[in-house]
Amino acid sequence: MKAFTALLDIVPGWIWAICCAGLFGWGGINAYRVNSAHADLAELKAAHAQALIVAQQQADKKSAELKRTKDEAIAQAEKRAATNAAAAGRARSELDRLREQSASGIDRAGTSQAACTEYATAATAVLNECGSALAGLAEKADGHVNDIRTITGAWPAWDKFTGEMTDFKARLLAFTKGQP
Repeated sequence: MKAFTALLDIVPGWIWAICCAGLFGWGGINAYRVNSAHADLAELKAAHAQALIVAQQQADKKSAELKRTKDEAIAQAEKRAATNAAAAGRARSELDRLREQSASGIDRAGTSQAACTEYATAATAVLNECGSALAGLAEKADGHVNDIRTITGAWPAWDKFTGEMTDFKARLLAFTKGQP
């Protein structure tokens, strides 16, 4: 302890005062920097929370818009399916009418009964086979077209130029107006 007190006696008091003032000043500056960093952190957290709220609102808005587009595409698909079913029904009715007409028109022909029967049988068989195949093909084609329209109408696409999601309907409208 004597060595320490001897050291205190060697160094003048004013140097001790300057050293203590420097240490207290350094401590004050660091305390200010810590408090400033805490304030900046609180400000950044508040800005981040606000940005999250805005981003969530925009995402909800875009999600609702895409859902509405999907629902409209499905509603249109259902309407097209009903129209296609009605057209298929009309085609079946017409096919049935032609079958009845071909069966009843046999007796009116001016040729022999055997020739009429053979002709009518062959024509009816061909008509039935072609009509059934054509009706089935038309029904499948209408279903595929309806599926394609539903998928392309409801599926969003990433627009690389604007950097956001767009729906097919908007892109189609823009394309038909001559915009890229």
